[in-house]
Amino acid sequence: MKSSISKKVVFSIILVLFLSAVTLAQSITFLVNPDYDPFSYLDEGHLKGFLVDLIGSLESETGIDVEMRPVKFDEALEMLQGEGRYCIPSLVFTTQRKALYQWVGPVAITNTYIYTTKETTVDFSSLEDARNANSVGVVGEYYSHKLLEEQGFDNLIIFEDEESLLGALFDGEIDLAPFNSAVLRQLLQKEQASNLPAPTVAIDLDMTYLGFSKDVPSEIVSAFQKALDGLKSSGSFSELYAEWFPGQPVPGIYTFLTEEYPPVTFRGEDGEPTGFVTEMVKEILRRNDMSGEILIVPWSIGYELASNLPNVFLFSMDQTEQRRDKFEWIGPVGKNTAYLYARKETVAPATDLESAKEVKSIGTTTNWWTEQLLKEMGFENLVSSLDPLDTVVQLFEGETDLAVFTDLTVGELVKNAGYSMDDLEALIELQTNYFYIAASKGTNFGMILSFQKTLDEMKRDGSFEETIREFVPNMLVTSLLWNSSQLDVKGLRTSMNTLSVGEIATMELQENGSTGYIWDVKITNPNVVSLIYEGSIFERKFLDDSELVGAPYNVQWVFEAQQPGETVVIFSLRRPWESVHPIQTFAINIVVE
Repeated sequence: MKSSISKKVVFSIILVLFLSAVTLAQSITFLVNPDYDPFSYLDEGHLKGFLVDLIGSLESETGIDVEMRPVKFDEALEMLQGEGRYCIPSLVFTTQRKALYQWVGPVAITNTYIYTTKETTVDFSSLEDARNANSVGVVGEYYSHKLLEEQGFDNLIIFEDEESLLGALFDGEIDLAPFNSAVLRQLLQKEQASNLPAPTVAIDLDMTYLGFSKDVPSEIVSAFQKALDGLKSSGSFSELYAEWFPGQPVPGIYTFLTEEYPPVTFRGEDGEPTGFVTEMVKEILRRNDMSGEILIVPWSIGYELASNLPNVFLFSMDQTEQRRDKFEWIGPVGKNTAYLYARKETVAPATDLESAKEVKSIGTTTNWWTEQLLKEMGFENLVSSLDPLDTVVQLFEGETDLAVFTDLTVGELVKNAGYSMDDLEALIELQTNYFYIAASKGTNFGMILSFQKTLDEMKRDGSFEETIREFVPNMLVTSLLWNSSQLDVKGLRTSMNTLSVGEIATMELQENGSTGYIWDVKITNPNVVSLIYEGSIFERKFLDDSELVGAPYNVQWVFEAQQPGETVVIFSLRRPWESVHPIQTFAINIVVE
């Protein structure tokens, strides 16, 4: 009887492995846009471009057969929504598309601007100006088309492709047109155009992904993401990206976003991101032996991406009740107070919150915590702008009665908009908050712990305060130095460990790339304790004995207690390509109460 059961178990395992192998062996059809140079294009009947080269590398890494087929974007999008194992390798992520497809990336990060010709005499400096233009051209079904429709544009003219769109802009048939900056650069080279279009308003940061249809098994999607991360860790992705987009920011495993919010974060005179929190992030990355491009984007765009994608760091972000459970928090890195401001030359339009609700309009900045706060308080008279400088201008020009800002940043914003704080007064105090470096849900938990640990070290060694003083000499920092969002994390011992449900525990051990030995971890009862993070900050770069690299480094495992019970965590030191017994093994006993 036992023999019969054993045979059934073995057969079941073999069947599962066979079906998994069959699943991975089936090919994926990549629907490649033939008119999206330099990402993908046709040259004498052959597909070429950055994405074509990347797909080839991913096919080699995964061992999954790939067919690349040139298909126009609108047709490809219809196919992706139907039946079949398809992928569009140039799909820009949006919240509307999030649930429709499976995502691997990012594979490119570029800006989209609304462009005009340099000969135009009209000033298009805001979305409102663009909405009032006679005509704005777009490529049908492109994300920029959908985005402008959502922003209330009713002056759109649809074009089939970007070549005809650019031609219409040069010929004066339309006033404005949105282009991905990388695509436009390639179009201009192709057309050998001397009359360069001028960027006006940045409307989006395009996070481009491989978008897989729902029929593609999740195991395949995971295999492609793992392969892409491996290419990024090894440097192969950066080399390929530089070939096609020289001098452009390279998308890494992690994305770092910030905004124009001086003196906290802003673009310096050299064009590079700076500000006291930006400099803290740079130092955290340096101390963790990491590199990362920091991108300045409109806050509403950064907030949307961090709310929907893993591995996104957005800073700085005020921690409010509405946001607390939506993000992970590293900090605090600062503190500010929100006020309702008014022009001094006018009679105070409000003296308290209730009277402020009765004024005609209050200027806010889209998705800032100050706007969210006023909405929670029941304000319905808000005028929201994507750019905080527009909020300043509206207040000083009398287009709004009040505007909401924080004491830490209002001075720089007013100055940058060309006005003076002498003409402004704070009327009503709203709320004081700490602000943080926010990490999106799904971000590597070990990375978050490491960043917080590094920030706390900076507070102890004096570099935290020194960085703040460079930008805000008189800022009070005492409460920041003694405050940390560090979770209560226990270190596991080789003896008996007792945890409570929900408690976090870690173990750190050393590996050495020059020997090839790595730690293998098994949990006897994963229902009691689960592994929520494993690995070093870097991906392990060696797969066989021909690729041994590096010096000793620490690897961290993070466990979470799930339910009462007992379990054992077994650590074994072995070479993954060898079938011999491990050279070292030890067990950790855990009781969850």
